Amino acid sequence: MGKYSDSGDWADIVPIPLNDGGPNPLAAIAYTEEYSEAMEYLRAVMANNEKSERVLELTEHIISMNPAHYTV
Repeated sequence: MGKYSDSGDWADIVPIPLNDGGPNPLAAIAYTEEYSEAMEYLRAVMANNEKSERVLELTEHIISMNPAHYTV
């Protein structure tokens, strides 16, 4: 799956970035760019309470990158 920001399928979603404690967080986690972007889109669809096939595919993608995040 490509970047969500480059996909027309996600053009209607405004990603919500992670707020990990401001400009100088105490213990920021070094997420990959791919994972961070996917999570930004997940936050947005969760805020919109969207339940769709594309959200299911998004959650599958996130789980494939981080199997410990099974609660997504």
